[in-house]
Amino acid sequence: MSVNVDEGARKLGEKCLGEVEEGDLGDVLKSLRELRFSRGDGTSTQAPLPPIFSGIPALDALLPAHQPHLELISPPPSHHPSGSGKSSLLYLIIAHAVLPPSLASISLSGQNGALILFDPLHHFSVSRLASVMLSILHTRLNDAGKELNVAELRSLISSCLMHVHVFRPQSWAAMLATLRALPEYLFDGSRHRSMHRRIHSIVLEDVDAFVWAIRSNTHISQLHQPNSTTQNTLSTASAQLTSLLHRLTTQFSCSAILTSHSTTPTSFRPALPLSWPQDMSVTRLAVRRVGVNKFKPQVSVEEAEGERAKRWEVVSRGRFECWKVVGVGGKDGEGFVFRVGGRGVRVEEGAE
Repeated sequence: MSVNVDEGARKLGEKCLGEVEEGDLGDVLKSLRELRFSRGDGTSTQAPLPPIFSGIPALDALLPAHQPHLELISPPPSHHPSGSGKSSLLYLIIAHAVLPPSLASISLSGQNGALILFDPLHHFSVSRLASVMLSILHTRLNDAGKELNVAELRSLISSCLMHVHVFRPQSWAAMLATLRALPEYLFDGSRHRSMHRRIHSIVLEDVDAFVWAIRSNTHISQLHQPNSTTQNTLSTASAQLTSLLHRLTTQFSCSAILTSHSTTPTSFRPALPLSWPQDMSVTRLAVRRVGVNKFKPQVSVEEAEGERAKRWEVVSRGRFECWKVVGVGGKDGEGFVFRVGGRGVRVEEGAE
């Protein structure tokens, strides 16, 4: 009798073990994310929910609904002396990523997440991000007719800034090493306060910052390996980077955002060629200042003087355009315009 019981227990154990599916943390996080796209009874909604990547409707309209990855590309620095607006748009994305969904029952369109930022050129400004966040809060509360408690708002901003984790690698090797060490850092609750928040994005600003160093190392290696080429080395560097990002974004069910200058004013291709894995949905967005029309041919001095004030007014507005890149720098008709001011960044409603 005991033998039969033991045999039955063994078979039952084997059957149960066979029904167990192995998975890792990435699978768990993915399943949790998918719950946001289903009803409480477990059935899917008839129509897909609107994209909620950034909480910026004009931007979200350009992106796939689930876990988008972005390349923000601007013209070369020589194209315009006063900047392209790429960093300002990034500040707006980061602000929405870490702000709460609402405040005093007023929607902020925040994602209540944490964000990892790589800033190799030390361009990122915490004070500028705080100003953008404060501008969002002021606008939403004023529109709702709510009184502003400055101390409360500053406390909220200070709390949100704790969830922006900034790394400043000084070399390509250091950046790759830091990316590899991210899981260890993020799972160590003694090193940060974002354990209770999901990772919204991993942002690599100025990913082209190390292109010249990579090329320089190539020239040195060519002395020892004559068959190596600059293009091969850049391709290898790109593969290393995108492979790491693919692994991390899968593990944490988050997005990747890379910013770069293009090689020419019209191509809108990153200076470091990026070879993404096929299962990553990457959207390339071009960002540049809205240009001022050139003077007409044979315009007189008097006419030029008359138009100067109007032209300066256009420039002083700080208007920038963003659109989805199709092919080599082409537009697909989808995009938006945003303004950059002393205190914040605002998307123009209905502008394309």
